[in-house]
Amino acid sequence: MSPVLTIFSAPKAFRGHVGIIQDNAIRSWSRLRPAPKIILFGAESETGDVAQRVQVDLVPDVAQNTHGTPLLSDMFSRANSMAAGDVLAFVSADIILGQSLIEATRIVASWSNNFLLVAQRRDVDVRESLDFDAGPDTALGGISARGRLHSPGAIDLFVYRRGQYAGMPPFAIGRTAYDNWLLWNTMDSGIPLVDATDYVTLLHQNHDYLHAPTVDVWNGKEARENRQWIKHWTNYYTIVNANWKLTADGRVVPATTWKYRTARPRQALSHALRSTRRLRTRLKTWRSALRYGS
Repeated sequence: MSPVLTIFSAPKAFRGHVGIIQDNAIRSWSRLRPAPKIILFGAESETGDVAQRVQVDLVPDVAQNTHGTPLLSDMFSRANSMAAGDVLAFVSADIILGQSLIEATRIVASWSNNFLLVAQRRDVDVRESLDFDAGPDTALGGISARGRLHSPGAIDLFVYRRGQYAGMPPFAIGRTAYDNWLLWNTMDSGIPLVDATDYVTLLHQNHDYLHAPTVDVWNGKEARENRQWIKHWTNYYTIVNANWKLTADGRVVPATTWKYRTARPRQALSHALRSTRRLRTRLKTWRSALRYGS
């Protein structure tokens, strides 16, 4: 059967624990049916070994910013030209996928010409290589019950129609803000943003960040450069900003429940708290000085 989906990702070096969980993730993608086309971006020799073993396409040369970090915009452009069909998925390389993603893609793609499908992940501890010989859902069933639903601000899956993000800014991968931009740009362009959390099983394998000990992915220079494309704090969209949802029984319905309706007020409150953090810190220090006479 022709692929329903083209999956692309940019894995880190396949070393130690990170190597184990990335190998788990990519093998789970390869066992989906019909088998998706898989594209891996990266020049690490271990990535080439995995690409050959799992039979995926490898793109070692990716455009970089002045800091030497690969650009997500180039990956989206290259994946767009290499895709096997009309629907692509950018997925973090530590995410295990189940067959529900293929079914969700079919449902939403038949519902709308353009869309962005996202879903909240479940965090699980995995330390060993997993067996997917019986299919990814068999392995999923054994560990998903241990998973804890992550906040809607962490986004590791983006399923969309080919050519939809041709004008993406030069985001550095692995730094903040590009995921928020994708969701905001989708809504700003009048394209449906679909939350498929109730339908899609998405498992994130927990890991540390020892692979990048000197990089501040949230507040460093590259993070600030990424943030400039957001333009305004109201554009930091998360999954609960979705205007549609895919229900557990496979229906696409308006996202009108309480968690979606309160997304904007909670965002405003969060911004207000952040903007007053420095003042609150000073007040706390001043009160402590009065209390202890220092």
